[in-house]
Amino acid sequence: MRICFLVGFVWAWAFAPGYAAHPTDSLLSELDQTLQQRPLFLKEKQERIASLKSLLNDENGGKNPALRTQIYAKLYNEYKSFVYDSAFFYASKLLSQAYQSRDPQFVNDSKLKVGFTLMSAGMLKETLDTLLSIPAQQLPDSNRQQYYSLLARTYYDLADYDQDGYFRPRYQARGDQYLKLALDICPPDTREHYHLLGWYHLRLEKPERAIVHYEHLLNHYSLSDNQFAIAASSLGAAYLRIGRQDKMIEWVAKAAMADIRSSTRETVATRILAEQLYRKGETQRAYRYVKDALEDAYAYGARHRKIQVSEILPIIEGNQLVTVEGQKKALMGYSVVLTLLSVLVVAFAFIIYRQNQRLKKTKESLAASNQHLQEANGRLQEANKIKEEYIGHFFNTISEYIEKIDKFKKSVSRKVAAKRMEEISDIIGNISLKAEREELYYSFDTIFLKLFPNFIAQYNAFFQPDAQIVWQEKEPLPTELRIFALIRLGIRDNERIAKILDYSVNTIYAYKTKAKNRSMLPNEKFEERLMEIKAS
Repeated sequence: MRICFLVGFVWAWAFAPGYAAHPTDSLLSELDQTLQQRPLFLKEKQERIASLKSLLNDENGGKNPALRTQIYAKLYNEYKSFVYDSAFFYASKLLSQAYQSRDPQFVNDSKLKVGFTLMSAGMLKETLDTLLSIPAQQLPDSNRQQYYSLLARTYYDLADYDQDGYFRPRYQARGDQYLKLALDICPPDTREHYHLLGWYHLRLEKPERAIVHYEHLLNHYSLSDNQFAIAASSLGAAYLRIGRQDKMIEWVAKAAMADIRSSTRETVATRILAEQLYRKGETQRAYRYVKDALEDAYAYGARHRKIQVSEILPIIEGNQLVTVEGQKKALMGYSVVLTLLSVLVVAFAFIIYRQNQRLKKTKESLAASNQHLQEANGRLQEANKIKEEYIGHFFNTISEYIEKIDKFKKSVSRKVAAKRMEEISDIIGNISLKAEREELYYSFDTIFLKLFPNFIAQYNAFFQPDAQIVWQEKEPLPTELRIFALIRLGIRDNERIAKILDYSVNTIYAYKTKAKNRSMLPNEKFEERLMEIKAS
């Protein structure tokens, strides 16, 4: 009896802090269960997307412009908070159709979709360029409310991103201005009205009033999972402002579950929840959630979310390692004390063994996470270098074309002034679009090989010597190399590559298939190895 009492006392003394119950434990356990079900929700999402895409390929979807527009709009709605690249692709499709239709309302609505997608990806300058090209006075009230709300959120994101004493107040003031405009035209006693009221008072640092509006919205209106997640996250932020951390965690956890159910990847709920749990000392759970937040940021492609998560992830990882190391030292101390009780040596040795195994797994996990971050930083640096090179190249190329157009204009003007009309036809006839396109391709080849000087050699390493591509310096790249050069730059959609190179989609597919089939690599590994080719 005495030995059993001693074992129970030591066990409680050693492990009670790690198992102390919290009022929100049941809700967080529910969130953990929802996270385990995420693959099911993702599968449902992907099945809906696949079903919509199949409609584009049948006879009606392919030939009926109105039906195709509806499908593009539905695909955009599926992707807009799920995957940035695809959301932008279908928003651009809608904008292209809108321009063809010459319907101003359709054009403006499509621009709003493009603007929302850019803002969600953290491309704030591009968002402002897109939104400010929309004439607000031509928008109906519902779209104008959405327009002002998007501008408000963009300026607030700029203010939160800059965090300096000069620009932040200006961005904040612009955000307040547009939010007030959205609120002024919003019909009263509607879902949007209470959402905007809550948001407005939250930005004005009046959290008590924001709580009233958000709770009214959540209690009296039927909301989708996505709408519920936005309102619940905002309510959690308001509670945090008044020091109610428990209520904040409760509502943000509910928001995170709603995001999981709706397969929303452009979200901040799990990151904010991880930060609060870390401050409470729940490092292990915070570590799980912040990794989920990083996975969402990469899955969606939100640049600002990647930066936000990357700022806190190393802190939580480091604290997690310290915690585990502390647990290891404590357990070693307990084992020395308990060795005096020969009957308990085996039991405590087993406990120490298990903790060491956990420590090993945690170290491996931390090492893998750090490696992932290093690779991600390397890719970001490479992407920045490519962007800088291509921006400079783009402006040089445009300048050259402007000079050509200017010369052409002056020449035609002289001919017109001299009434030598027959010579104008000769000038136009001398313009060769094929030559211009070849010059453009050659320019692309030059700048690409400047960025990737070893690309051809490393690409040829995928093939047997007799199947390698022979290329002489200063010659244009063969079509096959040019296709895979575009893929290495991140342009992986066959349709986009076909438009760039002026080929059919089937031709692009045939080139890719032929290359993969003659390669020494498995087909599924070919593009993965291609993306590993480094820039200079």
